[in-house]
Amino acid sequence: MSLAIGIVLSFTAACAWGSSMVIFKVGVKNTDPLSATYLKGLFAVPLLVLLGWGLFGTSSLSLLFSNQNYIWLILAVIFIALGDFFSLFALTKIDVSIAQPVTAIYPLFTTIGLLFAQIDEITWQIIVGTLVIACGVICISYFSQRGASRTEQNNLLEESEETKNDKKNKMLLGIILSFLAAFFWGGTIFFTRLLLLDPNVEVISMMAIRNGLMVAGAALFVLIRAIILKKNIIKELFPMHKETGILAFGGAVAWCAGGISFFTAVKLIGAGISTPLSSISPFIVMLLGGFFLKEKISLPQLIGVLFIVAGSIVLSLS
Repeated sequence: MSLAIGIVLSFTAACAWGSSMVIFKVGVKNTDPLSATYLKGLFAVPLLVLLGWGLFGTSSLSLLFSNQNYIWLILAVIFIALGDFFSLFALTKIDVSIAQPVTAIYPLFTTIGLLFAQIDEITWQIIVGTLVIACGVICISYFSQRGASRTEQNNLLEESEETKNDKKNKMLLGIILSFLAAFFWGGTIFFTRLLLLDPNVEVISMMAIRNGLMVAGAALFVLIRAIILKKNIIKELFPMHKETGILAFGGAVAWCAGGISFFTAVKLIGAGISTPLSSISPFIVMLLGGFFLKEKISLPQLIGVLFIVAGSIVLSLS
């Protein structure tokens, strides 16, 4: 029963994360990625804190700072902050249908960490399923990049060579940023898994503290930057009212619906299974990106999604 619930929650997280990436693509369009990193938590963090207090009491928050928990907490905060920043930065450079599948390769990094630490039992099905999902992700990102490059070449025949090179460099930078986001997201799941080894640590309280510290740190960094550069502090902290609301809504979807579902699944069935299962979000992004953002869906993208679904089935069999 726990396995079935964990699988359902992992797929729920994938849907929430895929939807939130499309929302972030809209919200980050005219927003500094660093500011977007904390703006996405304006709704989610207070909601998580209230849920944590209401359901488990204030003591559930203090448990995160006991024993060795605070070490894993600090590392998880640093990694999720960097992962979110690089992800949002990538969205300013390339389409969400390319950036999100590349970031979805994060299960590889989580699985590697779990293998070395020997925390969860990593079976051959988990390894094969993770690799199949990774193949699907790579297929989507690689051929999407090639397709985008061909389209640009057809549309930019009249532009200078310098302009074409700038666009190619922008695409390359976006993919590199997406891989960095995947690395840090994989790391934060690993460190969060270490936190959840403590049976007294509750998922909602953990997310409230972890994400709250990340939001506070990013906001402090933006504040210091505004003071040093002598810019308008209010305008720097809340650059655009419309974009602020969009990013905050996306953060609520990603952290409240996605995060709670995912880390509850991690506690039930382990990160080795739930992490790759949650990486089917490219399928959600492909559908929503095509419908709302008018991004084209190519045959390689469909093939990549089939790989991802096949890998998820292999994981479920484990």
